[in-house]
Amino acid sequence: MSRQFGNIDLIAVGKMKTKHWLAAQQDYAKRLGYYTTFELKEVKDAVGRGAPDAVAMQKEGELLLKGAAQANRIILLSPEGNMLTSPGLAKWVRQEVERNGRLAFLIGGPIGFSEEVIAASHEQIALSPLTFTHEMARIIFMEQLYRAFTIMNGEQYHK
Repeated sequence: MSRQFGNIDLIAVGKMKTKHWLAAQQDYAKRLGYYTTFELKEVKDAVGRGAPDAVAMQKEGELLLKGAAQANRIILLSPEGNMLTSPGLAKWVRQEVERNGRLAFLIGGPIGFSEEVIAASHEQIALSPLTFTHEMARIIFMEQLYRAFTIMNGEQYHK
């Protein structure tokens, strides 16, 4: 497999603020850049700015979809999504990149995804049946995506 394989966007609501999570995010973004064209896009968190939750969710949804506009396939990271093992994710990513080229993974804000985002998505994946903070979910997903690429390349990291 070619070292540079596909294009992957991760679009997330909110900015990473905690120093150690920010360092982890930068580390995994760098690692992923070795295997794929990876872009992390952060969209503005609209919750708590005086608007009702429904309005905030709508605004965040518009920003998420705008961020995913270049992708051929939109995948939501959602507790309602399909659960995959790490080898299963590796196989799935390979197939999706081969079929679609550019993938966009979306992480919603604390109030979830708007109906428009759900309708525009092609699939949903769950990280775990457990609930994580948005910062942790972002790092866990980036680590699992990195692990998927090491599996695809037959490397030892995943063991």
